[in-house]
Amino acid sequence: MVARVGRWNDLITTGRAPLCHTDGMGRNSQQRRADKKRRAARQQRLNGAPSQPRSTDPFRHDSAGHDSAGHDSGPARLTDATIEGMVVNAARVAFGAGEHKAAFAQAVSTLAALEVDPVTSKRPGTIVGMLLHRCVTSLYENGWQPADIAHAVKRQWTVRASRLVVAVIATEARGTDAVHRAPQPWLAQLDDLGVYDPTRASIVGGYDNSIAGWSRAERLHPDETLAISVQVLAQMMMAGRQAVLIEPPSAWPASNRGALARPPRSSGDIDAKALKLIRALLAKAEATTFEAEAETFTAKAQEMMTRYSIDAAVLASAGRSNGIGNAGIESRRVHIDSPYADEKAAFLSVIADVNGARSIWSPHVGFATVMGFPVDLHLTDLLFTSLLLQATRASAEATATDRQLRTPTFRRAFLIAFADRIGERLEATKRHASAEAQQQYGTALVPILADRDAAVSEAYTRTFPDSTLMPTRRLDANGWHAGRAAADRAQIGAGEAIAQA
Repeated sequence: MVARVGRWNDLITTGRAPLCHTDGMGRNSQQRRADKKRRAARQQRLNGAPSQPRSTDPFRHDSAGHDSAGHDSGPARLTDATIEGMVVNAARVAFGAGEHKAAFAQAVSTLAALEVDPVTSKRPGTIVGMLLHRCVTSLYENGWQPADIAHAVKRQWTVRASRLVVAVIATEARGTDAVHRAPQPWLAQLDDLGVYDPTRASIVGGYDNSIAGWSRAERLHPDETLAISVQVLAQMMMAGRQAVLIEPPSAWPASNRGALARPPRSSGDIDAKALKLIRALLAKAEATTFEAEAETFTAKAQEMMTRYSIDAAVLASAGRSNGIGNAGIESRRVHIDSPYADEKAAFLSVIADVNGARSIWSPHVGFATVMGFPVDLHLTDLLFTSLLLQATRASAEATATDRQLRTPTFRRAFLIAFADRIGERLEATKRHASAEAQQQYGTALVPILADRDAAVSEAYTRTFPDSTLMPTRRLDANGWHAGRAAADRAQIGAGEAIAQA
C-alpha cells in the first residue's frame, strides 16, 4: 500500500548525510601490543640503549635528534603545527565519506605514542582540546547553540562523548562570561546541560585542559581518550552552517558583572500562570488511566491554549496600525532522538502547521526548527510532547500480541498514519474554536489570523530559502490502518468535547 501524506515537513537540501559511526574504541589486543612497544622504547631510552627500528613516518624523530632517514635533524621536537596537522588527518579518516578504520587506528596509535614521547613539544591531547574549543566557537558563529552541539554528539556517539563536549561548552561559557553577557535562552540551555547554576549565577564544570580532565573523570585509557576525542572533533569539523536563531557570543553586549542574568523576554509570550495550569492539565491527562478523565483534562488544556492564542493575536493586532508584521516571531530547536526520527519530525510538523507555526527538519543533525509566535510555539511543544507519548504507547499496544508486527516498517507507518489522522482532528478542533471566537470578535478576526499566518510563512521562507519537501514513502498497510485507528482514540482535547456540547 502506498499512502500519500500531504503534511510532510521540509528539510534543508544543503545538509550533510548522517555521519557514520566507527567502532574499535576499546582497549583491544592491538592497543596492548602498542603499549608494550612504547614501554620498551622508553625503557631503552632511559638505559641509553639504541631505540627500536625507526618509523617510516617522516614526522617521527628519535630521542637523539635523528629523523626517519637517519640524518641528524638537531633538536628533536615536533612543532605544534605538525601535531595539529596529524590530528586533523586522523579526524579526516575517523568517519564519514573518508572513513578508513585501519588508517584511523594507525593514526590514533601514532598520536598515542606522541602523547608519552618526552621530546614532543606539546601533547596531541592538548592539541585536540584546543581544536575542540576552536570548533565550538566556530559553530556558535554559524548558528549552532550549546544544546544543539551536545545533542548532535550524543546522537552520533555516546553519552560519554557528549560529556566531553559539555565540558568544552562549560569552559567556553566561562571564557566568554556567559553568565553576565548571554541572552536568557542561551543560559537556559546551559542550565539544562548542567553547566550553569542560576541560583549562584555561575558556570560549573569544565576543565582547564578539557581532554585531560574529562579523561581522568571517565577513567579512560589514553588510546581510548584520543580515539573518542578525535571522532568528536571530526563530527564538529564536518558540521554545516545553521540558521542563526540566537545571537552568538561575538554579538553579546559587554559584560555587566554588577547585574544578574537578564530575565527572559515577556513581550508576546504566554502568561506564566496560564502555562503552568495547562501543563498541569496535560500531565494529569497523561497520568490517569481513565479515558473520560483524560479527555476532560486534555480538552480543557486545548481549549485554554486555543483561545489564548486567538486572544493574543487580537491584542497584538490592536496595538499595530499597520498589521501584524513579523514582530514577535521566534524560532526554537526541537531535538528529536532515534529511532524513527524522521517520522517523529513529520509528527511535529503536522502539529506545528495546525497551530500556526512552521517546522523544518534537519536529519543530519537530528533537530527540527520550529518558527512562529510564542503562544503557538508553546501550544505546539505541549501537544507534541503529549501526543507523541500517546503514539508511543499505542504503538506498543498494537504490537503487544503479534510479534510479526514488531518491525521498523510497521512502526514507521504507524507513526505517519497517527500523525496524519491527528492533523485532521486538530484541524477540525481549530475550525470549531475559531468559529466560536469569531462570534466574539466579529469578522475582523479572519484578516488578523490570516496576517499572522502570512507573517510566519514569510519569515520561514526568508530563513530557509533552500528547503524541499520530504518525498512520499511506501508505507506498511497494517501499520497505516493501526496508526489511523489509534489516532482516532487519542485524546487531543477540545474536538470531542465541543462536538458533544
